[in-house]
Amino acid sequence: MKNTCSTRKEARSLLFKVGCTGALFAVVNKNFGQRDSEVEKATGPLCGGIVQEGHQCGMLWGAALAAGAEASRRTKDSNVATSLAISAARDLVDSFNQRSSSVNCRDITNCNQKSKLGMIKFFITGKPLNCARLIGRWAPKAVATVEKSLTIMPESSDTPIVSCASIGAEKMGAGKEKAMMLAGFAGGIGLSGNACGALGAAVYLGAEKWYSNNPDDKRFIVPGAEEKMRDFLFENRGEVRCSKICGKTFATAEEHSEYIRNGGCEKLLNLLAGDQ
Repeated sequence: MKNTCSTRKEARSLLFKVGCTGALFAVVNKNFGQRDSEVEKATGPLCGGIVQEGHQCGMLWGAALAAGAEASRRTKDSNVATSLAISAARDLVDSFNQRSSSVNCRDITNCNQKSKLGMIKFFITGKPLNCARLIGRWAPKAVATVEKSLTIMPESSDTPIVSCASIGAEKMGAGKEKAMMLAGFAGGIGLSGNACGALGAAVYLGAEKWYSNNPDDKRFIVPGAEEKMRDFLFENRGEVRCSKICGKTFATAEEHSEYIRNGGCEKLLNLLAGDQ
């Protein structure tokens, strides 16, 4: 970590410009000498825990996204890149848990941002300032966590290592590099079993496509994002958590890969990709 103070200040400033997800993506990515304003903008629908549904804090989505981007830059071996991204995302979840009572936005803010009353409560009770304090505390730790995680090369594997989020991204037409950037979302971000990582990837890619065609649009929740969530909830009878959908949590990237390679979540991945 080169400058903790400047990272805190930049993260707080970006929070009010590109949202919590874009802010964390930006500061982690910048630490590796990179900047991608288009990705920062497209992360908007992940703020508030995926279209403001209150699932994993947007900071986690953003940091995991940046970790995946750096992992894909470090190696062209998709097995290694996927393992690195998932491992870094897992470490990010652990780090975030040490500094917050929950990884979920709604638990942190105690507000339902999907309702008008919830949003009024969010602002009049000073929750944006609480989020600014949290992002200031965690941003330098997130950068340090990703730096450390990506130096630990995974052991070689005889079987392909895949991520549900990356597979879903490729089904949506994303290239290999973009799919690798999303790899850490696997299993609910770092195999943590929380809200579906493939859903997060699909929402992000939908926003990226929208902004590509509508570059002057300023909204965070783009057309199609809420419909994607609604279809997902209908298919899963209201369940979003990976651990409940799969009936288990995954201990390793290899275990997750085997599940996906054997057809696990194939119907959901096709649904998110619009194949059915």
